[in-house]
Amino acid sequence: MMPTAPLKRRFAALLYELLLVGAVTVLASFAAGAAAMLLNKLSPLPASFAAILILMGAWWMYFKICWHKKGGTLPMKVWQIGLTDLSGARPVPNRLLLRFMWACVFLVFIPLLAYAALRHWGGIPPKPAFGAALIWWMLPWGFALFHPDRQFLYDFLSGTRLVDLKTPSKPENPIG
Repeated sequence: MMPTAPLKRRFAALLYELLLVGAVTVLASFAAGAAAMLLNKLSPLPASFAAILILMGAWWMYFKICWHKKGGTLPMKVWQIGLTDLSGARPVPNRLLLRFMWACVFLVFIPLLAYAALRHWGGIPPKPAFGAALIWWMLPWGFALFHPDRQFLYDFLSGTRLVDLKTPSKPENPIG
């Protein structure tokens, strides 16, 4: 079995990934905004729902193409990190979808719900509510500090692993 990729490299890849996901979000926002403007005439709720579905659909397409067709995203390739299932094989699309859904739950929905609940129902000012939401946002990565294999929470729940693709350097032969 391949070793787990070091946390430092995985966090570096995550920072790089934020830039690429930001670009995907900007591009998808044009379609989401247009759909929201058209549907807002009917009701704000379907307009918001359509915008969310378009953004999540764009994110899913980006990750599905990268994970399934290429074996990893560009930041994963740069930092020599591979995505496998627990047996070491490339994950099947259903497992990739499960990974994506768990990541969305922990990185998008729970922090947003925590912020909204604290602000609107708890009456907490914006800065402390943001701090509390930030703690929830960091939860899936903090999980890796306590997991024996150092996997993120969404990888653990979806049965995937981030593995080290760096090939160990071969020692030079002093004789010869």
